[in-house]
Amino acid sequence: MKINTSYLRRTTSLLAFLFLSALVFTNGCALPKIIILNDPLSAEEHAELGRIYESQGKEDLALLQYRAAIRKNPQQAQGWLLLGDLAYRLGDYGEAETAYKKALDLQPENGDTGNNLAWTYLMQNKRTSKAEKLVREAITLTPGHKPYYLDTLGVVLLRLGKIQEAVAALKESVTTLPEDKAGFLAEAYGHLAEAYKTAGEAVLADEAAALAKKYAILR
Repeated sequence: MKINTSYLRRTTSLLAFLFLSALVFTNGCALPKIIILNDPLSAEEHAELGRIYESQGKEDLALLQYRAAIRKNPQQAQGWLLLGDLAYRLGDYGEAETAYKKALDLQPENGDTGNNLAWTYLMQNKRTSKAEKLVREAITLTPGHKPYYLDTLGVVLLRLGKIQEAVAALKESVTTLPEDKAGFLAEAYGHLAEAYKTAGEAVLADEAAALAKKYAILR
């Protein structure tokens, strides 16, 4: 393979200039900062690299790639969604909230985003009425996902003190969720057990809790 030595010389000179400049402006600091002059990857490529890192369990590297994706193209909803999902899973609900808000602004017809944003409010124990509005809108926007959204709605209503409405929503959720979605069923039955307990229905609460354990094993 032919090497472009003139390019190498130009690159070497540029790096030497940056190094010397950094030494001057850092006023005696031991190491200069590394300066990235150009990012060759597209927003989509950063997002894909983030997915790869995430699949490998390298969440910190995945976060960096998702953030790079939205810097490269802040008008792309997918990058914000990926960042929001990972931040939520890592327990950074503040960053997840910000990311989901951006995604919802760019893609307001996506019910999943509204549902997920509602969960960030629940996890931060704030804006519960706004969370209810978001979930009800999500049901209208993406009716095919209603069984999943009803679980969210049930938790929201329980937080608002609307106990019987919460029980009704959660009962509908567990009866309409697909049987092969054991993880979702485990969560929904757990929430239903909590709602029954709050309503003073101890026997029903125990039954729902037993079903939650059953599906948790199958997940």
